Amino acid sequence: MNPRVQGTVDFESTAIPGYATSAPSPGSCATVISMMFGRDVMEVRFHGKDVDITVNMEPGSTVRRALEQANIMPSMVIVSYEGTVLPHSTPLQQNVELLVTTISSGG
Repeated sequence: MNPRVQGTVDFESTAIPGYATSAPSPGSCATVISMMFGRDVMEVRFHGKDVDITVNMEPGSTVRRALEQANIMPSMVIVSYEGTVLPHSTPLQQNVELLVTTISSGG
């Protein structure tokens, strides 16, 4: 569900020729009303050298949950916001862009 259209009403009618984009076959008349009601969502954008992805999450979701939703292994990255490293347990409440730094180790 696209968060930009949540709570909007889409009205289509075949009573106006050429108006409806999903009109039934000629000779029939129908009205389609669709309403989208959903829970609040926020966009979490992860960006960095190895990643650039946006996921839709419920407000209150943690950084860890957003990473998992984006198929990013939390144990392999550090996440920061405006220069501050965030614990993966940090709850997110609004649209945000987070920098992802991949951790590498070896010998």
